Amino acid sequence: MLCALTIRSTVAEDPPPGGNTEPPYGQPLCGAVPVEGTPVFTGAMGWAKYAFHNPPQNYNPNTWYEVTHPGDYLPGVETPIQHTLRYAIEQLTGPRNIKVLVNGTIKLKSRLSMDDQSYVKITGEYATGIGPTVTGDEFRIKDCNNIVLRYLRFRSAEDPTSYHCARSLLILGEDEGCNDIIVDHCSIGASRDDNISVYGKLCRVTVQNCIIGGGVMSISKAGIGSGGLASNEHERLTYCRNLITNTKERQLHFSGHGRVDFFNNVVSINKWAIELASDNGTDSPKINIINNQFETANAWTRGTYFEDPIRARIINAPTNPPTSYSAHLPKSTNEHSIFVSGNRYRRYNPVESQYEEPYLLEDFPQWAMTYDFNNNAGHSNPLPGETDFPTVLAKSTAFDMPSDTILDTEDVKDHVLANAGCRLPVSGQVLDEHDKDLVDAAEVGDRLYKEDEGDNNGFPGTPILVSPADEATGVSTTVTLSWAASDETNCYLIAFGTLNPPSINHACQVSDPCCATPTQCCTPDTEFELSGLQPNTTYYWQVYAKNPCSIVPSANVRSFTTGS
Repeated sequence: MLCALTIRSTVAEDPPPGGNTEPPYGQPLCGAVPVEGTPVFTGAMGWAKYAFHNPPQNYNPNTWYEVTHPGDYLPGVETPIQHTLRYAIEQLTGPRNIKVLVNGTIKLKSRLSMDDQSYVKITGEYATGIGPTVTGDEFRIKDCNNIVLRYLRFRSAEDPTSYHCARSLLILGEDEGCNDIIVDHCSIGASRDDNISVYGKLCRVTVQNCIIGGGVMSISKAGIGSGGLASNEHERLTYCRNLITNTKERQLHFSGHGRVDFFNNVVSINKWAIELASDNGTDSPKINIINNQFETANAWTRGTYFEDPIRARIINAPTNPPTSYSAHLPKSTNEHSIFVSGNRYRRYNPVESQYEEPYLLEDFPQWAMTYDFNNNAGHSNPLPGETDFPTVLAKSTAFDMPSDTILDTEDVKDHVLANAGCRLPVSGQVLDEHDKDLVDAAEVGDRLYKEDEGDNNGFPGTPILVSPADEATGVSTTVTLSWAASDETNCYLIAFGTLNPPSINHACQVSDPCCATPTQCCTPDTEFELSGLQPNTTYYWQVYAKNPCSIVPSANVRSFTTGS
């Protein structure tokens, strides 16, 4: 059953911080929102539905650049390869349509960033087979406007040999800001941090019909990270009809102080579902949370303890603001900032291996789905905090939204599990194995990523020094240092010299060639030859395992003394 929520206008009820203070209240900082017209594609929803509503004259909707090459190249180092995804994004300019026809993996050699571009559509919907999967590093949209991404998979660390600490997809408004961005029918997961981060100075962004989740090596931290910079605010973000599931910690983190609409999503298998915070210390998100299905599986570190789906640490506005507000939601300002309606909440009982009966809407007050962990400072502490947010934060009517069809709550799960994700139209809408596992797990309440494993935590292991032996004497003036390989390591930095501890240049990048001196070379090998040493001299050495997440030193510094 469908119901139309007809609240259609460019005007919000309350003037947003930093926005217009005179009528029409709520005018977005980036300009007026179209209230009618032709959606950018059939089924486009939310605040970005009218992206491309006024394209420039040099945009031709019937001209496509085809991506048929699965390879990649290092920009500025290697020769650009035509018909690769990087070439289509970084070498071509102006408004354009990009048709990604690769059937398989596009492994990035470095971050792929679309910077300061306008009116670009990128879609994999015309590919055959399983279609394109972008892996190896982060895909970023920075300070762009009118961008459409459809039928693509972004899994930055799906390849177990890829070690980086970025997201799979980042939409970043930093300088000029990002406007009118829509992400539809994509699979976004297998990251070591937020699978998708929507952050900064933003106006009109929609994420819809996506599968967001799934860890890699059990380390994916969160499904969606969304917020503003302390000096900016996001305006008009829409998340609808997504499956957000199976991450290590939170599923969603909203910390910006602008407007968010979150409706008809399935949020399942998590420690906690929605986390609200303040990025500027005074204002929380003004958010609609409407007709979603929340399904909580208890955290492995917390026994049978459950939190309600919507959490925050409610505080009084600080008199001496800290530098970070990532865990704080002030209650004395930005009143009436959260509207909660029509949501269903179920808990998975691990003892019985099944979901409990859902909290029925008529029996379960919606505000009881909130949880103030102010008295529960540690995330791993199972002691309860306050059962509900202070009612001063509750809004009795919805914030203004575009005119979209909102599913009845009882229809949400079936619809999302049957439609979300990168299901290519020409291939019969078949999910790949990663997404199928997530959908199956969400159906039955299965946690796919049980806990961190020691060698799969995203950070390099500790290298173990082998030769020469510590405090060895009579060593040749040409010597080979050797060490045991460490897990999740791209390369090794060698610290070497006559001082203890020896110095090293940590700024050396993984992709750099050997620097001018041996100690600055990041080598993938587990041995390194030194020559021309001084006789009768004591040297100290240490090895650092490096990947983009971190640099980890060997547990000790060794020394040796050369012979005469």
